[in-house]
Amino acid sequence: MAAHIVSGLLSFWLALLPVATPAAETGISDTTIVFGQSACFSGPNRQLGFNYRAGIRAALQEANRRGGVNGRTLRLISLDDAYEPDLAAANAERFASENDVFAVIGGVGTPTAKRIAPVLKSAKIPFVGPFTGAAFLRNARRFPNVVNLRAGYLDETRVLVDHILRKRGKKRFGIIYQDDAFGRSVLKNYKSVLDGKGIPILGKTAFSRNTHAVQASLFALAKADLDAIMIVGAYASNSEIINLAHSLGHRYIMANLSFVLSYELKKRIDAPSDRILVSEVMPDADDTGMQVVRSFQRALGAMGAASGEQDGKFGVNEVSLEGYILGRFVIEVLERMGDTLTREHFLQQALSSGPVAIEDWTLAFEPGTNTGSRYVRLIDLGGD
Repeated sequence: MAAHIVSGLLSFWLALLPVATPAAETGISDTTIVFGQSACFSGPNRQLGFNYRAGIRAALQEANRRGGVNGRTLRLISLDDAYEPDLAAANAERFASENDVFAVIGGVGTPTAKRIAPVLKSAKIPFVGPFTGAAFLRNARRFPNVVNLRAGYLDETRVLVDHILRKRGKKRFGIIYQDDAFGRSVLKNYKSVLDGKGIPILGKTAFSRNTHAVQASLFALAKADLDAIMIVGAYASNSEIINLAHSLGHRYIMANLSFVLSYELKKRIDAPSDRILVSEVMPDADDTGMQVVRSFQRALGAMGAASGEQDGKFGVNEVSLEGYILGRFVIEVLERMGDTLTREHFLQQALSSGPVAIEDWTLAFEPGTNTGSRYVRLIDLGGD
């Protein structure tokens, strides 16, 4: 009898204990999925951060208006790193230590990504859609947590060099580069492409990141008798170099990578011309013949009207379009995941479950790689 009473009391008290349930993945609750971002929202290149963030937000808010993903709303925590590696590292450490985001998306720049990626790798946090074409991020074995959605700088460099050689007939190449991980990685790409064609780099100079003191880098190339120069930097520095070359009467072909944000570059150039080339890794943000562009423009307009973001810090351009495509990609992967909402499953679905079609824009990852696009197109600032 006593044993029966003890057993009954034990069953009663056990029934009062909370039932153990599997822990939710970090950054995910019953109602919300949270993403982190470290990008430049201050400093001379802040327009890159404003536009990239705007495109991401436009996609997330578009999904939220439809009820989110499986009933969960999507939220973005954006931290400013001013395009400075130390600040970017601190932001990444914050995401890792607070452990309150599911993934980090939409970083801006190579020197910042170089500090962010290892921290997130150690914390097993996915790093998706960094706005850089740096080669080291495309090593899937080194960084299995990184998902690249854009072509690499090597792809862009090949297109620029081929055009300058075949269409412009220029063979005397030089380079002015930002003296950090970004500039040095592109210098390596540039040398590799030119070496493959048996062409030397006849002059090279460098300048410091986030500075306006770039004029000396152009003067240092004067004796090299160049007819084509690759400028590796962001729009603030590149526009100063281009304007100085124009004022001195130089007629160099001046090549710029997609990181330059072509519409910002053009606004700052005294004399836009077909000698100023820019490689782009996204479709034309004004090409409404594309379904994804039409959706992007609607979403960006709706976001500005709904959120009160009327400060002019973003607009319709290839950078905000790239942010929108990143947001749409993340949403598509989440929808593929079903109820298994883990970081590991996210990476598996992103990289190994087949092409991701965002209307008429498709991202496809070859086995063993972490880069979904090789698309590059070329424009000049004379209007073609």
